[in-house]
Amino acid sequence: MDNNMNVVFIMTDQQRADVIGEDRHPCADFPNMEQLKNESVFFDNFFTAASPCVPSRYSFLTGRQPWKNGVSGNRKFSTEGETTWMQLLRRYGYRCVSVGKTHMIHAGSFHIQVPVGKSFGDQDGWNHFNPEASPESDENYYDIHIARRACDALDRLNDTEPFAMFVGFHAPHEPYVMPEKYLDFCKPEDVPLPANRSDNEYETKSEAYRRRHDLFKNMFGEMTEEKIRKGIAGHFCLLKMVDDCLGMINEKLKEKDLLENTLVVFASDHGELLGEHGLFNKAATAYESEIRVPFMVRFPDGFKAGERVESLASSIDFVPTLFNIMGLSPDVTLPGFSLVPSIEEGTAVRDYVTLADGDGTMGIRTKEYKLWYNSNFKDGEMYDLINDPDELHNLYHDEDSKELRSELFELTLHARMVDDDRDNIPTKREKRLHDEVKSSYEPEVV
Repeated sequence: MDNNMNVVFIMTDQQRADVIGEDRHPCADFPNMEQLKNESVFFDNFFTAASPCVPSRYSFLTGRQPWKNGVSGNRKFSTEGETTWMQLLRRYGYRCVSVGKTHMIHAGSFHIQVPVGKSFGDQDGWNHFNPEASPESDENYYDIHIARRACDALDRLNDTEPFAMFVGFHAPHEPYVMPEKYLDFCKPEDVPLPANRSDNEYETKSEAYRRRHDLFKNMFGEMTEEKIRKGIAGHFCLLKMVDDCLGMINEKLKEKDLLENTLVVFASDHGELLGEHGLFNKAATAYESEIRVPFMVRFPDGFKAGERVESLASSIDFVPTLFNIMGLSPDVTLPGFSLVPSIEEGTAVRDYVTLADGDGTMGIRTKEYKLWYNSNFKDGEMYDLINDPDELHNLYHDEDSKELRSELFELTLHARMVDDDRDNIPTKREKRLHDEVKSSYEPEVV
């Protein structure tokens, strides 16, 4: 692999995996995302290690679990210990910049600030049900401005020295306020209702589910079919804008002849329920649409273009994968696995992925099963994903499933301990420090 290739990592916010690819949502029609997918290796079963925005981006940028970063939810940020992949690339002579939404102070890079301005009008998050035109000019609307600033940076970074860039969009995260030209991309009357919801879920699901259900009911009233269709439509209207922004960046990469020596990565920090189980948003539960995200890697030479990887992968696997691809070995230890064997040979590198929501939830997902537990309520949910892919039948309290629940709890504990051990292997620097301590005859160090 080329350790002088550039890196461009593009991250959306709250985008589900099923809006790209052959099995995409009926409302999805995003040519730039599809083009990138056709030129990339695409992961069908890629999961975020942390479903809220802030800890998810920390995990993608540092390669560490949220409980190791000390950033477990959206209310916590860190100004220390931010050893990101961009910070590590700087040690190899890379110029590293980030544009837009990172949820870090600087993300180990020079951060290009983009003002929000009047982009979202008077709305402030959570509102999925009132799409409206932004009072901000199109070119200065937050996400479009991010794409413009990223393109400006590519103009200035286009020379013989390698660079790395992180581009973080806000969309399709609510509020659904956007340039007026996107409001008609998806009409509510054209939206099919989600299949995986039933009338008895309030009684059969977890306390965390019921709390989120009640919160939305108090904020927005009953989750009617009209409201669900309107929320889904607004989400896809914003995704159309994201697709155009991706097209802007891709055209700039072409214009500057950068695609032949740039690794392009596309992902989202987490997904979105879009009315499934009668809910919108994310992080209160751990359903597939919340935790499974798009992830694709475009190699400069077209390696494995258009191929799909079906094996399980986690966001904490990105950093070791990146350095494996680049042929670099920074002096750090990480819990994740390189996905290069999965890319090259289709070999699975893990049997499970761990899940966290930052508010008391820990869980595990294997190929066949999923368990998640919320310590605040001493309650959880468990699913047989083969026989119940829509996650409608909660087995957590099922008498016949007690043995399976115990096995999955044990696997969750095992996974947590293994990841912590892998993250605690002494680095070369730490081994040298140990030798220094030994030289002083300090007792109990051997």
